[in-house]
Amino acid sequence: MTAGSPAEPVRRRTASAPDVLVVGLGPAGLVATRVLAAAGLRVHALEAGPADPRRATSRSALVAPAPTIAGRPDRPAPGPPAGLNAVGGAKQLAAAQSYRLDPWTHVARSASLRRYGRDALPAGSTVADWPLAAAELAPFHDRIEALLEVDGERAPDERDAPPLAPPRARGDWTARMADAARDRGWRPFAAPATRTPDARGLLDPVRGRDQLTVETGAAATALLLGPDGDVVGVRVRRGSVEREHRARTVVLAGGVPENVRLLLLAATAGGPGGAALGRHFMAHNLLAVHGWFPGEDLGRDAGTAAEATAVAELDGDRFDHAGLGFLGGSIVQAAMSGPRGMAWRTGVAASLADPDAPPELRARDGIDRHGASIGTVWAQPEQLPRDDHRLELDGRRRDPLGRPVLLIHHGLADDDRRRAAFLMARMAEWLRAAGAARTWAAPPAPQPLGTHLYGGTRMGADPATAVVDGHGVAHGAPGLVVLGSSTFPTSGGRGPTQTIEALAWRAARRRAALLREG
Repeated sequence: MTAGSPAEPVRRRTASAPDVLVVGLGPAGLVATRVLAAAGLRVHALEAGPADPRRATSRSALVAPAPTIAGRPDRPAPGPPAGLNAVGGAKQLAAAQSYRLDPWTHVARSASLRRYGRDALPAGSTVADWPLAAAELAPFHDRIEALLEVDGERAPDERDAPPLAPPRARGDWTARMADAARDRGWRPFAAPATRTPDARGLLDPVRGRDQLTVETGAAATALLLGPDGDVVGVRVRRGSVEREHRARTVVLAGGVPENVRLLLLAATAGGPGGAALGRHFMAHNLLAVHGWFPGEDLGRDAGTAAEATAVAELDGDRFDHAGLGFLGGSIVQAAMSGPRGMAWRTGVAASLADPDAPPELRARDGIDRHGASIGTVWAQPEQLPRDDHRLELDGRRRDPLGRPVLLIHHGLADDDRRRAAFLMARMAEWLRAAGAARTWAAPPAPQPLGTHLYGGTRMGADPATAVVDGHGVAHGAPGLVVLGSSTFPTSGGRGPTQTIEALAWRAARRRAALLREG
């Protein structure tokens, strides 16, 4: 079925099986479970980790084993992909920012061809438009923002009047950076954020209903296929016990590695996916530029990392890319930091090889002594999909059940390096405009194990180039819905979580209507 088709065939209800199995209770799974259960459907939700994320000490070795990184030679990854196996998912680990993607992200290919011509598309890129416009997703963004109490401001449209300055934070760091942004002719805004990253309360209105069952500690190990190749259920392992669950619809709502690996394993038995499965993989390769404000306490500890002054002028196609050798960009932010923990120290320490880094910080306790004088600007730049960036199974390394782990092909292409250099130069200029005596940064590096991963089950109308349609329904397998950023055709230059949630709401509403009719 293609995106926008009037209806997908659905299996009839039986007395014993639930209507829907939801695999994964991160942002996509929580939203889908809420919408489906609120529609009166019988939902069985599976989560590999515990109900309380504070009890999740590591990734599940069955759901997220450490992959192999392709190279010369291939090498085992130092650990599993970033994330959290627990109700709430990786959102529990991140700053509570909640962005809508720039509308250009949905039409990156066609808009770039119109404005710059065919030569603007980087060699080897497989960039494609989304099968739905940003305007189609807007009503679901509205619902998410109301439900999760998103504060702050949306990135201003190029036609909008300048937004209000962000509220003056203790220590004045975000206000200071807002002033510096305005001095550069930018229109700073307060980054949108939810009141809490803990979205487990989404299930409260449907919790306790007879039709909703939540099973934690249950790792999905295989998709069950019917004689026609459709997905009819899931094999689940809980401790040492393995069982099979069947349903009218299976919803995969895990992260990119989890979704793609389950489908790749199923494809060996004739499951859905086709030639596009595992392809078009992308990652946000985080950039951080540091500024040295000697003798000053910037007061960044007074707020959380979600509290930020942001600028959108460097995102999407909001500046002229002609002759630059890359497309897209990123939201750029100056955030409060909260208590300076080990992750912060590690990031700063990794940047000190830059000869422009202050020598005072290279002493054994230099970062601790002078950390209050370090201001950081960060970006999460667009990465376009490429022919040679993909996920596949590694037949040489296996998980505790003997199943192949993922083999990840990923790196930085020439356009990625040009984009990073452009953004980092503007970030350094912003810090200097705010009074930084020095700026420095670690060089850009590929980050295929981060939390912002994309692709592998691309959405699109053509089964030859996409795995699912615009509602997440697998081509050739109408009993399977895939949610999450694995379906994104492009990555965008902003955090993906609210888009994941909006897409999940839209897909779940559509599936609920079909199941009630069937």
